[in-house]
Amino acid sequence: MIGLLALLIMQARVPTVGDTIWVVRRVAVPAGHAVRAGTWELSGDVELLGRPRITMANGAALVEWPLVVWTAGSHTVSVPGPLVLAADGSVDSLPPADTTLNVASVLPRNAPVTSLQPQPQAGIVHRRTVTSLPLLALGGAALVLLTPLHWWWRRRGPRARAPEAPPIPTPPLVRWAEAGETRTVLAAAAARLRGAVAAKLGEPGDGLSTPALLARLDGHPELPSGEIADMLQALDDARFAGATPTHAAELYEHASALATRVIAGEAPP
Repeated sequence: MIGLLALLIMQARVPTVGDTIWVVRRVAVPAGHAVRAGTWELSGDVELLGRPRITMANGAALVEWPLVVWTAGSHTVSVPGPLVLAADGSVDSLPPADTTLNVASVLPRNAPVTSLQPQPQAGIVHRRTVTSLPLLALGGAALVLLTPLHWWWRRRGPRARAPEAPPIPTPPLVRWAEAGETRTVLAAAAARLRGAVAAKLGEPGDGLSTPALLARLDGHPELPSGEIADMLQALDDARFAGATPTHAAELYEHASALATRVIAGEAPP
């Protein structure tokens, strides 16, 4: 068994009640071995303050225990032996060792108890008056710094308006009609007229049938409802009857002119 080499009390002066006392066990450790602190439970006038710490130096391990003593006098404690662990897993436990702790009182020596006077009552700790001067100074500094910046920003003038989107080019419907795409031309003419009516009424009208769209015109005498009805009916008839390119082009021109009048809000003749 590895023997106990030393048992020390790490204290430069005589400790007093409430001081931290370090009790140290020094153990020689062979090469390839490790040291673990044993279990130590204390109660009463002597108590542990925390976990032990282990330091290695020159082939020896120092196991240090922090203690505190609450009453003056001599106190004998049994310091547990450390555990020495070998590389093959075997454990060598050292026996406990007794040590005596001599602790002095915090009261003056050789003085009667009646001569000890209690400390005077501590005065009231007044809170420092909170002032708003730093906040006011910060606000004034911000005003001084931001006012010129705001004035310079306002001098820049209004923000430039975004460029307007270019107008949507009108498809070459006359050329489409001459190429035989009469139904496409007539569908475009009907869509333009329906869009103008829907924009004037403020509601969608592209998905409505011709009778349903015409029914929405009731109560709007400012719109030429009769011309709109005749033109939509003529466009529907020409689409399904197979109009000639010339006739399709003429219907498109008339429908476009009527859509322009609807958007302009011209009264019916």
